[in-house]
Amino acid sequence: MQKPSNRLSVALASGVAPRGRGRPRSESAAIAVLEAAYRLSARDGLRGASIQAIADESKVSKVTIYKWWSSRLALLIDAFLRETLLVLPLSEEGPPVVAVREHALRYVTALRGELGSVMMAVIAECMSESGDAALFVERYLAVRRQVGVRVIRCGQRDGSIASQRSAGALWDQIYGTIFYRYMFGLGPLDKKFVTELVDSTFDGPRRPSRPAAEVKKLADPLTSSIRML
Repeated sequence: MQKPSNRLSVALASGVAPRGRGRPRSESAAIAVLEAAYRLSARDGLRGASIQAIADESKVSKVTIYKWWSSRLALLIDAFLRETLLVLPLSEEGPPVVAVREHALRYVTALRGELGSVMMAVIAECMSESGDAALFVERYLAVRRQVGVRVIRCGQRDGSIASQRSAGALWDQIYGTIFYRYMFGLGPLDKKFVTELVDSTFDGPRRPSRPAAEVKKLADPLTSSIRML
């Protein structure tokens, strides 16, 4: 097989390439494996996405697949990440608030479709195999979160994001809220809700307004001084 180009990490998983053993993978073959893994997961569920089925679908041998991915679960997560990068790109160009707001709206739409079903199945598989979601966090969530954190930090630097809480905390507040509502069916997840969630998160805490009586008390001496001029 040909040695893959340097574009492989971006094309596959934005820096999270399979950490398998053996000789360098062919970019086209690796992409074929990832596409087959996601296609089978979406069509037949994770049970239908066996290594044998993926090998048959991609025309890449099981031996080669196991050299590139340490486990079926790692492959399925990378396949999900690659699909997410294609369906839900998060731009680091342009206004940061707009980028996050538009991404959050597309994320909600995707959760209700095929991508959301595959994501929940992959998380369930992680929990079933290891009892936690550490592998999902390592190979998917951390990668996406890093991009989001960079976008938010850019907005904090240019002043479009007023909140000075950590960028990671702001990202988690937005996407944690969306996922929680989606997971448990709590409340609406419409455009109005998502837009207000992003905007209020980025606005930061507002100073409490002074009671009217206090404002009048402070204003009275100033008014008297002006009258004496």
